[in-house]
Amino acid sequence: MKRLPRIGHSPYDCCLPLTEIAAQQLAEAWLDDDSGGRAVRLAELLKREPPLALWVACRARAWTDQPPSGVVELAAWFAENGLSQLDWDEGEDVQPTVSDPDLIGRWSDLAEEACSVASCAARMAGELDDGPSYLCGLLHNAEAWLALGGVPPRNAVSTGLPVWLTDWLQQIGQTPPRTFVPGWVSRAKQRITAPADTVGEEGVEEPPLEDLRRAARSVRERWQETSDAVGRLLPRLVRRLVRLRQLETEFQIELEREKLEALKELAYGASHEINNPLANISTRAQTLMREETDPERRRKLAVINAQAFRAHEMISDMMLFARPPALEPKPVDLTALTDQVIAELREQAESQGTALLRVTADQPWIVRADANYLAVALKALCTNSLEAIGRGGNVEIFIQPAAAGTHGEAGGSWMEILVSDDGPGIPPHVRRHLFDPYFSGREAGRGLGLGLSKCWCIVRQHGGRIDVASQADRGTTFTITLPADACSSTLTAR
Repeated sequence: MKRLPRIGHSPYDCCLPLTEIAAQQLAEAWLDDDSGGRAVRLAELLKREPPLALWVACRARAWTDQPPSGVVELAAWFAENGLSQLDWDEGEDVQPTVSDPDLIGRWSDLAEEACSVASCAARMAGELDDGPSYLCGLLHNAEAWLALGGVPPRNAVSTGLPVWLTDWLQQIGQTPPRTFVPGWVSRAKQRITAPADTVGEEGVEEPPLEDLRRAARSVRERWQETSDAVGRLLPRLVRRLVRLRQLETEFQIELEREKLEALKELAYGASHEINNPLANISTRAQTLMREETDPERRRKLAVINAQAFRAHEMISDMMLFARPPALEPKPVDLTALTDQVIAELREQAESQGTALLRVTADQPWIVRADANYLAVALKALCTNSLEAIGRGGNVEIFIQPAAAGTHGEAGGSWMEILVSDDGPGIPPHVRRHLFDPYFSGREAGRGLGLGLSKCWCIVRQHGGRIDVASQADRGTTFTITLPADACSSTLTAR
């Protein structure tokens, strides 16, 4: 049987076990290219592998004092960060694995107990098997797992466990617990050890013991698998996948650099070679228009002048990539900035019958940013959504602090600006090129030119990122995420 990497910051060599079935399911999850599907696979795995759930809880730095909402949220973090956390030492894949039947038997007992208590607690609490009561039940015997992993009992709680889990464990031993979740787990432990004919508390569902034992037996069977073929290969597979991701990231960075360098050269050339003829065209058109009395000819000259300015503006946009702006960051109220952009686009939105509005409360969120450039980026996203919808529909803007753990181990706080529309959505083959300069997604209902590319460049200059989530016929959401260590609100979040 394979052991997981060290549990974390423990001074003891504490390594929790990993069953062969779990190793196989981990491999299948990491080979799933769909991040959503991977998270679902891992959630199902964690619900049946208490030591793995404990290991993930100890490794996760997304939650400090407050616990995750349940197994699904813990699995989502694992799906995003797990490959970098499964850091077996080089050569560990060829080291002998655990084969002691007595130790495996004790692990099996702990796993069966953990899953039984978790199922019972969830049913008593009226929750699904992915809520906080199930998670608490799954981890309620963490001390015993750590003790078998090499941590002396007196140090088990204080070694390697997050604050929220330590608090849960302490409450389970109290009478009564201070909060509901450990309370349900305490009742579930009593139910598991109670005689079959014991009458439970009125109004609380008491799951039949036979049902719980039947489900627990399926967990025990996972620990009877003696083969270790996948477990031995898992460290090497993880290292290969980590390396592959690194190469993909490096390739994307290099590709992005080359694209920007090419655009930079094009922008410099266009600026020197095209701007002068454009200036002459515009000047001549304006001169002729002043002397022209025929209305139709004046209209044509005005079109020539407007198109010359449009071409000049396109070259100016290209120069944004060739020579990124020197930002002048100052305190900016994101709420006021959003309202300003909405006011500028109100006429366009009303002309096509589209509702463009901010749906978050009138609460000032202050970040340090260049207000002018940030307004350009937000306006580009809103314009893009308006063009995507065409007629009717809604474009909604949300402003909110980023959820804990959204950016992995990165420190500091982050703010998000979400622009959501109920347009036609973006096909996957278009989404890959969405921020490429001059990529045409018109067939998908998106605009032409450099609007989204400018937005991407400006957000990047602020040290942030921009993401897109979209489904066919179900709309699109763009998310601008900005580092906001100095962000604050003068009002209490509602």
